[in-house]
Amino acid sequence: MAGPARAEGGQVTWAVYDAAPFMMTEGEHRDTGIFDRIRQVLTARLTGYAHSTLIVPFPRIVTSLKKGEEWCFVGGVKTPEREGFAVFSRPVAMFYPLRIVVRAADRDRFAALGPLSLHDLLTARRSLRTSVLRDRAIAPAVDALFRQYPPGQTHSEFGEAYRMLLNDRLDYLVDFSNIAAYNARALGRSDAFVGLAFAESPEPVFARVMCAGTPWGREVVAAIDAVLATERTSPAYRRIVEAWAAQDDLPRIRAVYDAFLASD
Repeated sequence: MAGPARAEGGQVTWAVYDAAPFMMTEGEHRDTGIFDRIRQVLTARLTGYAHSTLIVPFPRIVTSLKKGEEWCFVGGVKTPEREGFAVFSRPVAMFYPLRIVVRAADRDRFAALGPLSLHDLLTARRSLRTSVLRDRAIAPAVDALFRQYPPGQTHSEFGEAYRMLLNDRLDYLVDFSNIAAYNARALGRSDAFVGLAFAESPEPVFARVMCAGTPWGREVVAAIDAVLATERTSPAYRRIVEAWAAQDDLPRIRAVYDAFLASD
């Protein structure tokens, strides 16, 4: 756990879990993920609070926020359900693009299905195995499909899911390109997976800081928003948002950056 800073405004516990390249809790790239670096910007500027980090599985983060614990998490996606127990900052980064991720050897198999549709995969092709991270919010249309047609299993860590995909215990995942690419490299197989576009793939999904929906949480988010108002327009912050993106994805990310800045 990281040591505290000054504590005039109280303690902020920053919950993290391994979700490379957004959060990295071990190895040579530890604390260099996109959300790690944003967390470091925020903690450096929020000098009125003491800060600590706690590595916990994502479902535990959601449970603790529901209990009103004084936690924050960089990378939350705002949903109506979550707004019942959490408060959200303005966007800090983006998830984009979203893909059906399959083993490279299965590219032709999935291409033969015609234009890919997650609805079709979850209904007409239930024999194709997938899994979702427990309590994860990906994008409204995708989340709705997973609620209506739950996959046969869930997982609590990204690495677990990609090992299952590599070892033919899953047929596909729904995930963002940079997460798939990073996990392929981590498994020593940089060419193991390919990402395929699908009908329900959304526009960029904005990630935010998510804190407990209490007076304390609203105060912390107001302070975070004040920091973001100045930091997000800087070239250094833009480099954080673009970090770990594939070269092919950079034009898409840069094209929507102004909309990202304008969004509340």
